[in-house]
Amino acid sequence: MIPPVSTTQLADLVLTMAHSGLALMLYGAPGIGKTSLLQGLGHHAGLLTWATAQAGHPVEELPVVTLSAPELNVEDLLGVPTVEELIRKLPGGTSKSYRVTRWALPALFDPTRPFILFVDEPNRCEPAVRNALFQLITGRTTTSGFELPKGSIVVMAGNRLEDKAGVRTLDTAFNNRCGHFELQVDTEAWLVWAQERPGFSPLVRAFISRHPNYLLRFNPGSTHPQQATPRTWAALGMARDQAPEAMRDALALGLLGPETGQLFKAFQKHIDAMPTLQELLQDPEGLLIPTSKELDKAWILATALSDFLNPFVTEANESEVKVGSAIGMVASRLAQAGFEEVVTFSLRRAWRVIQEDSVKKRRTPRAQRFKAAVKVLSSNPAFSAFTEALNEQGAA
Repeated sequence: MIPPVSTTQLADLVLTMAHSGLALMLYGAPGIGKTSLLQGLGHHAGLLTWATAQAGHPVEELPVVTLSAPELNVEDLLGVPTVEELIRKLPGGTSKSYRVTRWALPALFDPTRPFILFVDEPNRCEPAVRNALFQLITGRTTTSGFELPKGSIVVMAGNRLEDKAGVRTLDTAFNNRCGHFELQVDTEAWLVWAQERPGFSPLVRAFISRHPNYLLRFNPGSTHPQQATPRTWAALGMARDQAPEAMRDALALGLLGPETGQLFKAFQKHIDAMPTLQELLQDPEGLLIPTSKELDKAWILATALSDFLNPFVTEANESEVKVGSAIGMVASRLAQAGFEEVVTFSLRRAWRVIQEDSVKKRRTPRAQRFKAAVKVLSSNPAFSAFTEALNEQGAA
């Protein structure tokens, strides 16, 4: 059994494997974000601290060098062989010319600074390429004489055998030089990631909030070429609101497949439940609230409120306190309609996005709107436990 690891644990796992001295081999279904997550580790504080200690000098960034193993030739790793003339002195004092082979250093490797070597899909490459990878990953050298600089990290990712993605079984010698883990989809982490993306459709995020099990519906036995994965949902999120309205249904079907696509088509018919910030500010007490049977609309409205709580996502001409108070009023009315859990879920995600923005930009959390909204909600008994938890975190 390969132990699971969530997307939120990945950076800590990479750092732990760096301490171990072995490479990391990460498995997972197609489209769940293995490649993009690993390629985003170059500025992780823990990894930079470790690399600095190993290199013996400050390391401010770990460039990510990506090798797509199925596309590699052996020469891409070993270097290109070149023929040179070498003069050798013989015992009698005479000299003789010999033609010898030397291996040129691959241009993609920088020997002067540590980096993250990311090998994508090593279980789909040719045996000769895998042998060359074996030398680089285990011995950290190549035939050309290149050595991975101290502080470098080796990580790999590939699909599972059961995914029917053309993978081959790695040999035991290769396997024993790696730690093997399976990446699990973290829906909440994906939603936070999506909320931070400019232009990402809030309707797509509302759907995944409503139907978290539909983020990954990959079935290797399916006869349909299109399937719902975090990758295809991300594509829909970035493209839906830019597409002509007449094309949006087809776009969902073309990316997600018939089952999930049809469900999303029905969901997006409730787009009128998503107000603009101006509409909310104009009349927070009169804004139409979904009835107890309109769960889809409740998730759409709650997603909009979550977005409005982030001033770095949605700007407003009004004061932050006024915006937050209006959001709090609507959120409280939505809770009174029977959607306390929906509101709480959306508020927690908004707070997480605010915190992550603070960490990434190394600044105090921009939480004036959030605090104003929580202040209004604190008068609602349904949110007493939630506001107490936020007080303990210093959020309210």
